[in-house]
Amino acid sequence: MSHFRSGGFRGRRLVQGQSAVYHVVSRTAFARCVFDAVEKERFLRILKRQAGFCGVEVLAFCVMSNHFHLLVRVPEAGPISDGELLRRYRLLYGGRACPPSSPSPEVLEGLLRANDGAGQELRVRILARMHDLAAFVRELKQRFGIWYNHRHNNKGTLWAERFRSTIVEASVEALSTVAAYIDLNPVRAGMVADPADYRFSSFGRAVGGNPSAQRGYESIFCQKRPWAALMPSYNLILYGKGERPKGLVGKDLGRIDAETASRVLENGGRLPIWQLLRWRVRYFSEGTALGSKAFLENLGRRWNEQRGAERKRHAHRMQAGEWGELRSFRNLQIDPVSIPGKS
Repeated sequence: MSHFRSGGFRGRRLVQGQSAVYHVVSRTAFARCVFDAVEKERFLRILKRQAGFCGVEVLAFCVMSNHFHLLVRVPEAGPISDGELLRRYRLLYGGRACPPSSPSPEVLEGLLRANDGAGQELRVRILARMHDLAAFVRELKQRFGIWYNHRHNNKGTLWAERFRSTIVEASVEALSTVAAYIDLNPVRAGMVADPADYRFSSFGRAVGGNPSAQRGYESIFCQKRPWAALMPSYNLILYGKGERPKGLVGKDLGRIDAETASRVLENGGRLPIWQLLRWRVRYFSEGTALGSKAFLENLGRRWNEQRGAERKRHAHRMQAGEWGELRSFRNLQIDPVSIPGKS
């Protein structure tokens, strides 16, 4: 039976016992920009291996200069054969030096074949690192942090905090909206005018023809359409139009200036999603869970049962924008959408 598990800090919730999708955000300990192109590429290579080992499906990603965003599906834990366990283990350690605490793939294969007490204990330890969001993100950050510190001759932690995660309903509306928010990170940061031009994001790579990135968007659209056919629908969320824009930023990319956006919101107006996503939206990182009213109420009931709580309302309308059927588990009252200069 699925249930919630609370994490280590306020706002963290994990769904156990069934497949679940999460928006994950983690930042470095540095306010300044730290990751260059080589480091972003290395992070993505480590991400691919770590996701393969853990059995996590990466739907969308964006690696920025001092933080990263991931949209990942963590499957329900199930039986894994020794052959599959070894295949995943080799993704991390095949052809590489193993840490002292981990055997080589060859030694592991022998221990699993012998199936004595040592082999059984090792099998349990390795399986515990799979199909688990916390283990996946922890190891991803550790592996990249070790490589980064070695490259720069640094000591100490690279990361500022434990990661933030928001549960996302596995529906086209919820997944595509959060993916677009992730893809628009470099636009919000002023690094590019068009998210398709940022090569350290899933959208930039998908537009560039990367099959793995394109499969991620097919999963976001619940396998209802292939990559080429889903682009018009996704472009409506990104650009407010069904085709990629060309020409002047102010004319075609749809980002209204901060003063106009602030005036609309202060007067009680609501902005369309494709404009709102170009600002920082706290619902996506601090809303605990996002989805339809029915989805959130179901999660809330199970959470109440698990903790003996009596919270009565679990789905709140999201402010400032035309969010359709999307709701937030948390009712954020203070600046759910952050616009520079907004009082």
